[in-house]
Amino acid sequence: WEKRLIDLNVASLGEADLAWADVVFIGGMIAQRESARALIARCRAAGKTVVAGGPLFTSEHAEFPEVDHFVPNEASINLADDAALTRQMVAAGFDAVFIGIETPEEAGLAECNKRQNRGRDLIADIKRLQRAGLEVQGGFIVGFDSDTVSIFRRQLEFIQQSGITTAMVGMLTALPGTRLFERLKREGRLLGPSSGNNGDGTTNFLPRMELEPLRDGYRELMAAIYAPGPYYRRVRTFLREFHPPRLAFRFDVKALAAFIRSAMSLGVIGRERFQYWRLLGWTMCRRPRLLQVAVRLAIHGYHFRRCAAALG
Repeated sequence: WEKRLIDLNVASLGEADLAWADVVFIGGMIAQRESARALIARCRAAGKTVVAGGPLFTSEHAEFPEVDHFVPNEASINLADDAALTRQMVAAGFDAVFIGIETPEEAGLAECNKRQNRGRDLIADIKRLQRAGLEVQGGFIVGFDSDTVSIFRRQLEFIQQSGITTAMVGMLTALPGTRLFERLKREGRLLGPSSGNNGDGTTNFLPRMELEPLRDGYRELMAAIYAPGPYYRRVRTFLREFHPPRLAFRFDVKALAAFIRSAMSLGVIGRERFQYWRLLGWTMCRRPRLLQVAVRLAIHGYHFRRCAAALG
C-alpha cells in the first residue's frame, strides 16, 4: 500500500491529496475535536472511507457516527478489569496498548479528574495486562499543583516497578478550551501558548513547585529512566511478566538485519554494551521466545536516550 502523511500542524491538506487517497486515516487529541470534525466532513464530501484513532476517537467514538472505522490504540487502566476484552484484543492481533497513568499520587489524579486510576493498585493492573500479552506503554505527567520535588523519585520508582519500558513523561501543559487553562488564566499564571509538544521539557504556566525545580527535576527524571542501567533492568522486569500468544517461528531477514546493526551499535560501540549483552543472555536463558522483543526494546532504549539527552 502506498501511503502519504500530512501533518496538519505544519501543512495543509489539498484536494489533490484527497483525490489520491482510497482511505483516509485520522489521528487526533481531544483538543483537536473541532478541526477533526471539519477534516472528516471534507473527507466524507469527497466520498472517502475514514478510519480514526487516537485519544479523541477512543474516548468520544460515539460522537463521530460519520467515521467508518475506529482504531482503539489508547485505553484506560480499567481495561485490566475486563479479562474477556483483553483476550479478544490479543486474539485480534493487538500486542501493545498506551495507557494514561499520569501519576502514582492520588492528589495529582484528583486534579486531572482521572477517576478510573484512583483507589486501585496500578502496578498490579499493569502486570495483569502484560501477562495477558499486552505491552503497556504509559503516559506520565509532572507539574500538578499538588506535586512537590518528591514526585520525581515517586515517578521513577513507579516506572521501574511497573516494567513500562516506553514511559512518555511530560510536564503539565495548559491547552486552550480546557478547565485547567481557564483556571490558570483566572489566577494569572499563564505564560503563553503551549508548544504542542509535551516532551520538550517546557510548560506554559507558573507551577506551584516553581519553574526551575520543575524543569531540573524533569530533566533528571528523563535521564534516569532511560540511562542504560535502569532501562535494561526495566526491560527484564517487563519480560518476566509478558506472555504473548505462541506464534509459529518465521525467519525474518529484516529482524536479522536489525539484530546485527544493534549488536554493532549497542553491543560493540555503545556505552551500554555490558547491559545489552546481559539482557540478551538473560533472555536466552529465561525467555528465549522473547529474544526478538528484547532486541527491539534495546533499540527503543537507544532512541529514548537520544531524546532525553536533547533536553539538556
